[in-house]
Amino acid sequence: MNWIEMIKTEPDKTLALLYRNHKQSTLSWIKSNFNIVGDDAEEIFQVAIIVLYDNIISGKLSFLTAEITTYLFAIIKNKIIQLNRVNARIAPIDATELLKEVIAEDDDDLDVKDIDKAMKSLELLGEPCKSLLELAYFHQMKMDEITEKLGYKNADTTKNLKYKCLKRLQKIFFE
Repeated sequence: MNWIEMIKTEPDKTLALLYRNHKQSTLSWIKSNFNIVGDDAEEIFQVAIIVLYDNIISGKLSFLTAEITTYLFAIIKNKIIQLNRVNARIAPIDATELLKEVIAEDDDDLDVKDIDKAMKSLELLGEPCKSLLELAYFHQMKMDEITEKLGYKNADTTKNLKYKCLKRLQKIFFE
């Protein structure tokens, strides 16, 4: 099957077919190789489909030397590595910077009303996310310290939860 030509000629139909045929196996692969589940795994899969489409349309990908799933897995692996690098580099910042980070991901126009809305969103976030984000950003604690204080399994678990909490905070803010 020539996926590249199909995506070029009938993108909607082909991407829907690709999504339907490979979603479950790809989500299982993500879970087993990277321990990412649920909405996060689905989001990564959707990003991979978009990157695949963009690469074909832009001409960056003109032929496949392997199966389409191999290419998708490579995109997913790169996105997860990129995400882990970003999470590892996040330096402690003050509360205003955290809230700007949450807002700025989807909106370039930031004002005082947004900061107030973000603070209210943080209140609505609930536990344990609220405490975790406050310890990480407001109190500038290291992952190991937060892990010990909140009783999590290890620092990687804490980092993963912190990422999910930031995503939940963004979702609450934009609703």
